[in-house]
Amino acid sequence: MKLLLLFALFFSGYTLSGNISKISDGDTLSLNVKGEQYKIRLLGIDAPELKQSFGKQSRNHLLKLCPIKSRAKVFFKKRDKYGRILGRLECKNAKEVNKQMVLEGFAWVYREYSKEFVKQEEMAKQLKKGLWSEDNPIYPQHFREQFR
Repeated sequence: MKLLLLFALFFSGYTLSGNISKISDGDTLSLNVKGEQYKIRLLGIDAPELKQSFGKQSRNHLLKLCPIKSRAKVFFKKRDKYGRILGRLECKNAKEVNKQMVLEGFAWVYREYSKEFVKQEEMAKQLKKGLWSEDNPIYPQHFREQFR
């Protein structure tokens, strides 16, 4: 019975609840949980870098959805290679922040890791929302490769 409970807990994931303390960019933030800081990377999306076209708009949109000091929850199962928690974010102004960022044209689907928000990305493209208002937006990974 204990083994079954541990198995269920492991595969159901974890939840962190706290206050937003920093928005680094459109897919990375810090969450203060009882005085301890956790760096969060939004699962399944890749937002423009700050120095990239739409980078600051992407960060500002995440800030609008999840204002500094507002309550938030992160649902997660693992960390990335940089030690950041990979999760789904829920904030005061949005229940599914990851999906909203893609749907409103402020992030791409991070296809190397997930294809969950493809329908939302296609809708944003079709409506020319956010970064899709540009003729040829540059995928963040390709932008980062220019500086390696």
